[in-house]
Amino acid sequence: MLPDPTNELLELERAWMNAWIAKDRAACEDILDDEFLLSSARGILIRKDEWLAGAMSAFNCREFEWLSALVRPFERFALVHSTIRQAASVGEQDWSGVFMLTDAWVLRGDRWKVVSRHGTGPLPAVA
Repeated sequence: MLPDPTNELLELERAWMNAWIAKDRAACEDILDDEFLLSSARGILIRKDEWLAGAMSAFNCREFEWLSALVRPFERFALVHSTIRQAASVGEQDWSGVFMLTDAWVLRGDRWKVVSRHGTGPLPAVA
């Protein structure tokens, strides 16, 4: 039985979003699995190389806050369900708001790598 990865995964989630805000490509590349696929809240499928290109250029995040997070570990796999608030834009488009995210993590050797993110939102304002 593997140890509970909850704290490690929450730290990796924070590290990923902090790297995105800082436009730290190397850190993002390290966290994302080569098989990474984003199902965006805007209805677009985005592969790792496409996500990195956008994250390092037109997609800008000024603030990212977790409102809630639930880690569901399984054998060598885990889901992280979260509700977040972000202040972000893509070019001239505002992508700010509250979103629900589901991230899928896989244990590759002894390292957790994110293989998928699904975003839903923006949601109605949270009180």
